[in-house]
Amino acid sequence: MPGTLILVYDAEDLRCRHLVDWVGQHDRDGLVVTFPYQNGEVVRLAPELAGLDYRGRIYTLDMETREMRGGTAIVPAILVRLPAWSWASLPARLPLVARLILWMAGR
Repeated sequence: MPGTLILVYDAEDLRCRHLVDWVGQHDRDGLVVTFPYQNGEVVRLAPELAGLDYRGRIYTLDMETREMRGGTAIVPAILVRLPAWSWASLPARLPLVARLILWMAGR
């Protein structure tokens, strides 16, 4: 079972908020912790995430490996933590599939 994933997003961006809402609806085990980048606490918890351009973007940080991801690379990292969607984490490594999932979840 993968560990906790920090997901930092732009709370002013509607697509980002839709994706975060979708993740929240499917995260039964509480493995994805979401923070708007506008919350200053995120930098204390995850200093690796300081200084990034978050406008309209989402970044993740695996709390066990401290691996940071952005762009389409966030999709498999998120899906592997959602029991009903973990099967899709492997095909989501393909950028086209990841973009499609981001588009569907962000609507």
